[in-house]
Amino acid sequence: MANQTRVHKISERIRSILAMHLLRLSDPRFQMVTITGVRVTTDLRLAKVYWGVTGGKEKIKLVEDGFESAKGILRRELALELGIKFVPELKFYYDDTLDIIDETQALMKKVAEIEKKTES
Repeated sequence: MANQTRVHKISERIRSILAMHLLRLSDPRFQMVTITGVRVTTDLRLAKVYWGVTGGKEKIKLVEDGFESAKGILRRELALELGIKFVPELKFYYDDTLDIIDETQALMKKVAEIEKKTES
């Protein structure tokens, strides 16, 4: 098993490599996609890749399909650049943090408007 420092370094390296290769891919589904984080298991067998994109549910579905089709290519690139014995399996997850922030801000705006109306 790898120690936590090594796992963190590998996670960050995977994030960097994937972000760089997404820019190089000619697949239009990856336009405006950001790799927000990577979590690698302590045995280095699985990498959970979190990503974000703007554009609604249709765009999210397109990007999910794109990651599924590009998984092999991306894993091969990781093998070439990481220099570790085993390249982790990649699992891609949509990071909805920005969606939650937008919803929270919209709710806070509504509350402020209601408070303003009740003060008048």
